[in-house]
Amino acid sequence: MPSINMIAPRRAEKKRLESNVRKLLLVIVVEAAVVVSIFTLMATRVIGTQSSITNLDRQLTKLQPTVDKIEGYEKSTKELAPKLEILNQAKSDTLRWCRVLNALSVSLPDKTWLTRISTTITTDNSDITMSINGVSADQSLVGQTMLRLHDTVADFSSVDLHYTQQTLVGPTNAVEFEMAAGIKLPKKADSKEAEKS
Repeated sequence: MPSINMIAPRRAEKKRLESNVRKLLLVIVVEAAVVVSIFTLMATRVIGTQSSITNLDRQLTKLQPTVDKIEGYEKSTKELAPKLEILNQAKSDTLRWCRVLNALSVSLPDKTWLTRISTTITTDNSDITMSINGVSADQSLVGQTMLRLHDTVADFSSVDLHYTQQTLVGPTNAVEFEMAAGIKLPKKADSKEAEKS
């Protein structure tokens, strides 16, 4: 029977198997390293996120009294809003009269004097009329007064002359006059609509 030497092929097969086992072990080690590095990265991110959450919780706890104060101030502001509205309306009304009287004094030409100012208001508070009585040196100054009042006083809707008549002021001839001026009032419906928008 012939003798076949199987040692060399067995050695080659053994080396090939050992090489395959080494490659397999190398792949397993690399995969294990990749898994460990991914796990480490994810664990680091989780720890960082937990640390951020803890810091934010601390800041929230620290800021909560301030938030509570702000909410209290907002509540107080809402409660005071009607009073503030009334105060602003009163201020606006007061300033309107200051503007009217100041413009009235600026509108008077030289040698023209006011003797009486009165106001009347309609029953529904929708219209105010100012009655202006005075004395002037002549008729042209009365006309200038009307023009100036119409052009200078923005709160007047109209200026109408009721009458003029000659009079004596001491030994001097003068003209007595009466004018009526309508005062513009803000529309209450418009102000409510403006508040809504």
